[in-house]
Amino acid sequence: MTRHFRALVCGIAGIALIGVFPASAVQLTPGTWQETESGTENGKPVPATTDVSCMTPEEAKDPLKGLSPEKDLKEMKGQCKTLDVKQSANSLSMRLQCGDPKQFAMNISVDYTFADAHSYSGTVKSAVTMMGKTTTTDKKVEGKWMAAACKKK
Repeated sequence: MTRHFRALVCGIAGIALIGVFPASAVQLTPGTWQETESGTENGKPVPATTDVSCMTPEEAKDPLKGLSPEKDLKEMKGQCKTLDVKQSANSLSMRLQCGDPKQFAMNISVDYTFADAHSYSGTVKSAVTMMGKTTTTDKKVEGKWMAAACKKK
């Protein structure tokens, strides 16, 4: 989700996810992935964005790791809990809750469907509350594999 929250949380971080993807579940292909995201923020349409990232072989074997917000939310390590993870051969959904509701709270709901090892689609919904103000997002996500090699930064 991940890549999904950069603009929203601006450097806030770390989700500890627990779970093992079933052996019969799809494994994604490691390498360069392109993800296109469209939808709304606070009920208003926002321009579509495209992000390119590198998925390691370890992340590709377990889409729970490869597509979790953990990659972008590292500073919140230990402040998040997974409330629900549902996995099947071609889908993954999870709900996460992070922070302290009195200061900063983030609730995230993610649903992915895997067409094959080279593509997925899904939704990412989030609500972030900071200093009494809540920001919501409702995004559609399309991911596709681009290349086996990742560009070095």
